[in-house]
Amino acid sequence: KYKSQMLRLTLVAATVVLAQAGSAAPERLSVLSYNIMDSGFADQSGIYDPVGDRVPGNLTNFLQPQSQFIDVLGLVETSAWSEEGSQNHPSIKEIAQGFGFENYHLGSNLCLMAHEPIEVLEESGNPIIAQVGGVVYILAAMSANSYPTKKDDFLVLAEKVAEYQHTPTLVMGDLNAISPLDRARYNSSLLCGNGTYNPDDQTGEYVANFCLEGEDGSYDLDFTPMETLMNNTDLVDLCFYSGGFWDIDTDMIQESSMCAFSNPTLLIHMTGSYGSPGGSHGHSHAQAKIDYVLANVAMLEHMRFRHSTVVRGFQADGASDHYPLEATFLR
Repeated sequence: KYKSQMLRLTLVAATVVLAQAGSAAPERLSVLSYNIMDSGFADQSGIYDPVGDRVPGNLTNFLQPQSQFIDVLGLVETSAWSEEGSQNHPSIKEIAQGFGFENYHLGSNLCLMAHEPIEVLEESGNPIIAQVGGVVYILAAMSANSYPTKKDDFLVLAEKVAEYQHTPTLVMGDLNAISPLDRARYNSSLLCGNGTYNPDDQTGEYVANFCLEGEDGSYDLDFTPMETLMNNTDLVDLCFYSGGFWDIDTDMIQESSMCAFSNPTLLIHMTGSYGSPGGSHGHSHAQAKIDYVLANVAMLEHMRFRHSTVVRGFQADGASDHYPLEATFLR
């Protein structure tokens, strides 16, 4: 299924390149998907984004300088945000302006920000489904827990995505699921262990999130949620899609991801307030790639994909427990 889809998309990319060769200077579109952790609160202080608490810089200081390069920003874990704000927490309008964005739409634990006007297509709360500049954005936050019917939730999401098959569409957010395309990056026996977390030998760190018990009582990594989403849509994981040069090269499908793991950052080492007390590696857990920017075929025909990467660095380590994921296109 994956290989046939990738071959078809390679032909699509070649067609797009021929059609666009010799055109005017390209228009850029950049998006950022970001789980900001606990609505921007710092540990248990209840005060929004205080400078210095999220060492070495706060969330606003990290995002605002980049906002001029980000056209659309999809944020997860915004449940404490409101139109009115509170004594310790600014209003959503003030937060958006602090990040450098004029337009926003607040959903259920989600927020979409953009420089251009946002047209909300469906008022579902989660996911947010909106259109900005001719592109549909489906911003979603899925459950962090592992359970046998989780793939059914992803099938519902896939059915919603399929409704926009003929419109340029990007699906982004913290999907809290590992991809079968990343299978080679994970050690199932170590990460799932015997079904319980053992801090002494550091096994079973994924049990609650990404492992399921089999009929024989053993535990294994569960790739079926993301597999369900990808197999029932024409979505492409941009971390495996390599954009060629503007005028001559076709895009290429990579066998391994070009994106680093997206969770956790070093913030959990700095604050010591994440996960089980005294968990493995101090206050950490094994890393995973659970944040995504996915594009449908119509989007890849609409604009030329350039690059996608997990944004890591000194400030990202102190701004959230997730690293943001960017994707950039040209037209």
